[in-house]
Amino acid sequence: MRVLPLFIAVLFAGRAAAAEAYNAAAFMSNGWGAFLGELFRSIDVVGFVLLVMLLVNIGMCADLFNHLRLSKLIPEGLLDDVQEEMGNGEYEKALEMCTKSDSLIGQVFAAVLSKTDYSFDRMEEAMRGEVKIQGLVWRQWARQFQVFAFGGFLLGFLGAVLECMRFVADMTGRPNITLALASSFEMRALLYNFFAALFLGGLMALLSLAAYTAATSKLEKMLLEAERLGEELLDPFRPLPLTEEE
Repeated sequence: MRVLPLFIAVLFAGRAAAAEAYNAAAFMSNGWGAFLGELFRSIDVVGFVLLVMLLVNIGMCADLFNHLRLSKLIPEGLLDDVQEEMGNGEYEKALEMCTKSDSLIGQVFAAVLSKTDYSFDRMEEAMRGEVKIQGLVWRQWARQFQVFAFGGFLLGFLGAVLECMRFVADMTGRPNITLALASSFEMRALLYNFFAALFLGGLMALLSLAAYTAATSKLEKMLLEAERLGEELLDPFRPLPLTEEE
């Protein structure tokens, strides 16, 4: 979250560039509206690419959290159904039920039931190993948002630099560079494009970091719950404690 102060600074700079008058009332009433309105009216190729990537990022965030729903990874009632089949001695049917559930906890239960012919330690080891594997798979998926976060800021700064380079190239091709550089219209156009690139890149980075933090926190809780349910499934196989001989 070290990028947050920089992102806030970019937002305030963009709002200052868009405001007609430098006072608090103008900032609150017209600053943001003018900036965002001008952003979408004057968006160019660089800004368009950043905007498309931002929309893709939002879609990925929605898809990730859809897959991380508790009812999808840990379906309610699956443990009771599996224990009922185990109580009837239908271990193969219970294993098939877990495999067909296509969920995180189903894979954990399937790992346990596939080792029922072995010792309790092997079953417990299989359960913990499957929890680690599922955690690794889901963490790898969530880690792509870190790439989007750093990529967002890099693309934002790259877009800002390209806007400056294009502005300078345009100015040097004019007969009177001094008047062009002194023109408030020209400078405002530069500021809009400059801060638009930083704004979109920073927004994508901030959204990615927020999604990564929320997803990893939610995933850790689900993995702990999956391990707890796995231990509960193992209870009937747990060896009784040895009593001391008198």
